[in-house]
Parts: sequence; C-alpha cells; structure tokens
Amino acid sequence: MGPMDPILDKLRDLVPNSRDDAETRHFKILVYLSVGIIALMIIAAVATFLLTIDGAEQTMVPDLRGMDLASAAVSLQDRGLYPRVQLRYSANPTDKGNVLAQEPPAGTVVKSGRQVTLQVSKGAIIDKVENYVGWKLTDLELHLQTLSTTYGPLLQLEKPVTSVFASAPAGTIIQQKPAPDTPLTGLTTLQVVVSLGTQSENIKIADFKGVDFKSAMNLLAQLNVPFVFTDRPASGSEPPGEVVSQSPDPGSDVPKGTVVNLVMTDPQDVPDGYLFGMLQKTLPDYPVPVDLTVQAISPDAEKTTLLSTQSSGGLLTVPYVVKESSVIVVSIFSKELFRLTVGAPGGDADSTD
Repeated sequence: MGPMDPILDKLRDLVPNSRDDAETRHFKILVYLSVGIIALMIIAAVATFLLTIDGAEQTMVPDLRGMDLASAAVSLQDRGLYPRVQLRYSANPTDKGNVLAQEPPAGTVVKSGRQVTLQVSKGAIIDKVENYVGWKLTDLELHLQTLSTTYGPLLQLEKPVTSVFASAPAGTIIQQKPAPDTPLTGLTTLQVVVSLGTQSENIKIADFKGVDFKSAMNLLAQLNVPFVFTDRPASGSEPPGEVVSQSPDPGSDVPKGTVVNLVMTDPQDVPDGYLFGMLQKTLPDYPVPVDLTVQAISPDAEKTTLLSTQSSGGLLTVPYVVKESSVIVVSIFSKELFRLTVGAPGGDADSTD
C-alpha cells in the first residue's frame, strides 16, 4: 500500500460509490448538485460584472459650450451620456440658458453612461439698465465697480462725464443714456449728465491775512474752498509762517469754486529733524468734487493728516512741516493717488495710478 492510498480512500468515501447504501448515495448526489449550482451562479455573476465593466462602449465627450441646454442634453444622450446641470450667473445677458463650461472637457474619451457636468447661465445679475437719475455719481461708480468685480463687466461709464449747472445738488445725475429698463445685450456704455449745482451760488471770502498757514489751510478745507499756496521768505516785520496776502480780497462775494490764492512766509524755528516744504502736484479735473486726503507717515509709522477736503482737481499745494524722511501720501476716496518722500533727492512724487 502506497502512502497516498489512505487519502484516496477518504476521497472515494466523499463521492457516491457502490459501497454506499441508497440513502447515503442520494444525499451525496444532492449535496454535490447544490454546491455545483451555487458555484455556477457565482461564476455567472462574476462574468456578468466583468463584462459590464470591461465591455462598456466608449465614447468621446462633445464640445457643448455655447449650446442651449436642450441641444446639449440631446447631444449627450446620442452618445449614451447624461447631463448634470449647475446654474450660475454670467456677465452677458444673452448667455442665459446656454452652456458656459463642461466637465469632462470636450474630446475626453469616457465610457457610456457617464455623467457630464454642465454649467449653464442663469443670465446676468441685471438684465436691463437701472434708473440712475437722482444717484450721486460717486455712488454709481462704486455700484458699477461692484457689479464688474462680482459678475463681470455689464455697464461701463463713459468719461469724461458731462457736467452742467442745474438746480439739483452738485454731483447728482440728472440724465442718462440708455434710458431706464433698456435691455442689456452685452457690455453697454452708460452716458450720464451730472449737476454742478446752481451757477448763481456765491460765497464770501474770509480774511486769512495774519493767520498761520495751518489754520488757514484747515479753515479753507472745512469750507471746501479750493486754494493755492505760494511761499517766500519773510521780509521786514512780516511774521514767519503766516499768510501775508490773498486774492480775492477779504469780504469778496465770488462764485462757489473760485480758487483762493494765498501767499505765506516761510516758517522759522523748524524743530531739529523736521523739514518745511510745499507739496505741489497737478491733479486731473474731476466732474464733481472728490474726497481728497493728504497724510504724512513718519519714519516711525506715525500718521498725521495734513489735509482733508473735497477737490475738483487742478493744482494741489499743501505746505507742511514734517519729520525728515516722512512719506506724504495723497489719496482720492481712500485710494492712493501718489506719494513722495520728504528730503529724498529730487523730491519727486511716485505715482501709484
């Protein structure tokens, strides 16, 4: 007897054979049939799964950008693909209902049954021109900037803005083109007419002679009266650092917006480490007065406001006494326009426009 004979005998006992009685033989046959059926079912399921995975038809994703949603959906279904729609605003009102982007991109080879994500335009956040008559020009500019930043350019303001004397407060929009409710079909140029206020409005010029230059400048700034300073050394008994002449004369009735020209003497006894100077810069002409701020930033980062007023542009002059190497910053509506360093060679202003 070989070493494998006992094992073979055991295996023979597991399968139906002539030594089994009828009941045992039937039991073994039933067990083997059940196991065989289960095995066949498992094999069939695995084969079906593998055929489903490996046998799916491949197709190429079409370019759907610019198509309307219905056409894009039909194009996908023709290739055995299915759309998944995401809605968002767009800058162009005419894009409403059209596909803006897709994922996967056009040309990608995928299996049939795959979802393709479509970003579809809901249209522009505004689809018609609003009524801006009565708005402040500065508010309109901020509004258009917000729209452009958030949703893309919809309206652009034509410049220079037309300004006329009118009964409305200065800076108020009194006319616009296109008219309110005009449909937007793309980037549109907006023309507005802005009031300069009433032409006959006059102001009385105060007497600034004998006033120190800082006080005179602060008073003019509070009244929003435009001014131009010139300086020269004091002569004879003239006090240093004060206004010695002005034009128009004190007490004159002049139209609002008239520039007051002031001549001042150079200050003396400027503290050590400080410098006296005159900031001079020609600003653009603004159709309506803008908020103007001039600040000095010392080398130790201390900020001092030299001037805060409304300006219509033109020649800007600001006398100052600040620490050497300070930086003077000029801003319009809190946006830096230019800066210069006091005591720097040449003293040129560094534009940041």
